[in-house]
Amino acid sequence: MAEFCLDCWNKLNKSNFTEREYVLSDELDLCEECGEWKPVIVRVRRIPALYTLRQRLFGRFFK
Repeated sequence: MAEFCLDCWNKLNKSNFTEREYVLSDELDLCEECGEWKPVIVRVRRIPALYTLRQRLFGRFFK
């Protein structure tokens, strides 16, 4: 499966997605587009609003 960082994904799809819409890897991985070591997209976040609420309530304690 192809692994892309969020920046390259947005560039390829001509979109403006944020970390709110996607789950990114905890460790750095090699992006197949730019060739840099960055967090890559793991999956689409099911309910982005819960992510935002959790970040506001608990800060960066949970991902």
